Amino acid sequence: MSRPPERADGRAALAARLRELRAARDHPPAEYPVLLDAALTELEHALEVLDGPPERPTPPRTPVAGAAHPYKAVFDALPWPVVLTDAQTVVRRLNPAAAELTGLPPGYAAGRPFAALLRPADRAALRAHTAAVARGEGDRTVPVHLQRLPGGPLYATLTGLGAPGERSPDVLLTLTPASAPRPAAPPAGRADPATVVRRTELTDLLDRAARALLAGDDPVVTLAGAAGLLRDGLADWALLDLGPPAQPVRVAVHGPPEPDDTGLEKAFLRQDPRDCPAAAEAMARGAAVVEQAADDLARLGADEDGTPLMVRADVAALLSVALVAPDGTTVLGALTLLRTGPGEPFPLLEARGAEIAAGHMAVVAARNGVPGRGCPRPEVAHGDVGEG
Repeated sequence: MSRPPERADGRAALAARLRELRAARDHPPAEYPVLLDAALTELEHALEVLDGPPERPTPPRTPVAGAAHPYKAVFDALPWPVVLTDAQTVVRRLNPAAAELTGLPPGYAAGRPFAALLRPADRAALRAHTAAVARGEGDRTVPVHLQRLPGGPLYATLTGLGAPGERSPDVLLTLTPASAPRPAAPPAGRADPATVVRRTELTDLLDRAARALLAGDDPVVTLAGAAGLLRDGLADWALLDLGPPAQPVRVAVHGPPEPDDTGLEKAFLRQDPRDCPAAAEAMARGAAVVEQAADDLARLGADEDGTPLMVRADVAALLSVALVAPDGTTVLGALTLLRTGPGEPFPLLEARGAEIAAGHMAVVAARNGVPGRGCPRPEVAHGDVGEG
């Protein structure tokens, strides 16, 4: 199969995949075989580009009138999960079976990288192999783990495909689902029992956080304690930044009681919030930043050695909410919640709960004049926080 020349955008994509593979060195050694195979694939491609002149690109096909409609009908009717992506794993379309497996509606998934739905350790490998298949280097199967399915691996079979009406080769990704049965959907008109339970838990969590905010004496300690409560109920990590967007200070970091990376809490605490893109963006916009499938390794910035904090924490999803004063315009800081490992993305119900809690925290901060220059920087917060 002829291969198109390596254009400037192709070299930029290759450089981005190599950066991701380099950052993946910080994943557990058990992930190394898959990452090594992906790195060798990229190395072989680079060698081919350097060895000889590129072949002439295949001219685009003339679309056949009416061909896309039956293609889409067959695609949607396939009984197994299939996803059509480009060379960078950006979803063009997915069928109902894939939407059910991933938990994402087709309208939300389209235009977003499928690799973002995987555990961080699997993303670089899938991108490298998808790019190789799109270049015409042969079909292959890659083990992957969806964030929402913490069990055994799925198997993604990648096949080069020339879809009707498309200019460049696409990749058809077929998923072999895990053997565990999926829960049955509730009958029409009835609420999912799990959703009802979660709503009750969130109501209780917001009540405890509000009590803690009302009962505290020292405003900074009170706000830090409320952030700890929200971490207990919503996430694996909670970062609290206070101050105006131009000069915020990180005042609290709540992590797991026994983190695998013992230096990670201090790395988060030493960070200037302006170097944390997710928090800085939330404060600049005065709104929430929800990463349902955190894919950009730079979203939390890097530690002092240059290692992305997304990699060190193995972040699967993040939610950063601005603390906006009651006047609706003044930003007083940001609360950032992180889920790691095989954690589920933040559903809208939980994101809304975090926004409500952040609004309560902003009231306390505004009334006590907490934000501003000279905001104290306490030690790293450990353990659980009581109701006060």
